[in-house]
Amino acid sequence: MSLLSVAAPLVKNGFSVKIIDQRADDNWKETLLKELKEKPLFLGVSSKTGKQIMNALEASRLVKETSEIPTVWGGVHASLLPTETLKNKFVDFVIVGEGESPVLKLAQALRDKKPYEAIDGLGYKKGNDVFYNPQKTFVNLDEAPEVPYNLVNIENYIENYSFATGKPGRNIAFYTSRGCPHRCGFCYNKEFNKSKWRGESAEHLVERMKKLVKDYGITAFEIEDDEFFVDMNRAKKVCELLIKEKLNIEIFTTCRVNYVQQRMDDDLLKLCFEAGFKSLAFGVESGSPRVQKMMAKDITNEQVFDTVRRLKKASIGSKYYFIAGAPTETIKELYETADLIRAMKKTDPNIIIPPWRIFTPYPGTELYASSRELGFKPPKSLEEWSDYDFRKIKMPWISKKARMVIQNGIYSISFLSLQNKGGKSFYFKSSRLYGKTVDFRWKMRWFYFPEKHFIYLIKKIKRKIYG
Repeated sequence: MSLLSVAAPLVKNGFSVKIIDQRADDNWKETLLKELKEKPLFLGVSSKTGKQIMNALEASRLVKETSEIPTVWGGVHASLLPTETLKNKFVDFVIVGEGESPVLKLAQALRDKKPYEAIDGLGYKKGNDVFYNPQKTFVNLDEAPEVPYNLVNIENYIENYSFATGKPGRNIAFYTSRGCPHRCGFCYNKEFNKSKWRGESAEHLVERMKKLVKDYGITAFEIEDDEFFVDMNRAKKVCELLIKEKLNIEIFTTCRVNYVQQRMDDDLLKLCFEAGFKSLAFGVESGSPRVQKMMAKDITNEQVFDTVRRLKKASIGSKYYFIAGAPTETIKELYETADLIRAMKKTDPNIIIPPWRIFTPYPGTELYASSRELGFKPPKSLEEWSDYDFRKIKMPWISKKARMVIQNGIYSISFLSLQNKGGKSFYFKSSRLYGKTVDFRWKMRWFYFPEKHFIYLIKKIKRKIYG
């Protein structure tokens, strides 16, 4: 979707744009080589820290080895580390921040053979030296050109089930705002968006929803904003318009537990449900008040429980994310997180808590700096960043004992509710028994037996019974 947003002003201004998705096109190399014969102005790639960089490097290498076409890198990673990114021999330009304006201006400059050095948000090379101009303004989302969905096969981006309820449907990713005003220490937003939130107007975004429903039969939206409910008046207006338009859609998006407690009364939650907001996701990150404070979450466990109870009452599903292994986090504090998760499940067994993620320091975040002080050695090149994955990283402050607690918590967390599983078959009976075992072990904080052996056994039983 980020490439479509950047493509929109190019299309509006008369440029021909070809989008190649390496995930969707098994023959993307052949497709790219074919397009290179047309001598495009540049190849643009968008990439996040991690494996995507590997794919972006592969495409850029192919371009540089077979043509004289310049390559332009954008996305969060290139924006946070523009100098390091530009030092790679396969990268000619970097877009710093939002891409719509600098990409259009660069295309115009390359087409007209005019200087590009003064373009805001552009990084470039001169010999062995690299330069970049910071982004100075943000996009007005209401004035952004229409997203050119016709540039892709949209069916590749429509899921056949609702992210909000899991029911069959046609679900698509959707954005209504950018940025976040909060200060979480592990998040890129403070640097990338300068802690500024800006939202599309309720009228404008609902019109876009209506068009997707009409043109592509969309029945469910996954709103992937960093934070949808920042402007509660806008959120309320969106709900009222969706109800008025009778779109009959389901919506999954993000929220904050302090928003629910302090800014969303029962009437607003009821309105959200009626409008289609059937499930909300929250970042809790830790059950330890000290770790929450260290992460600058600005939430409390009381707000977490209040959110669980009130969303259950409002029939709105909820999902809660946690992070384990933060700098200076102790085993006792990991246990506090486990205790909170277990208590939340007791309050509402139907809430979803994915396996906690292992803390990973990302450039541009406050905890990245503190991680380096504690001995973390970051990658030094795009090639090294491409192999950057929380499953592989060994943080120097995580002891062997703490790693065992984290790994076994990851394996067992999704089984905490099995004790409530219905059904009379042997599989369901064994599931309930296993769920009670997991619950007891979490209660006693027994995380040192290899959990995966239990899980392997129950999955093996399931395969034998159901095939």
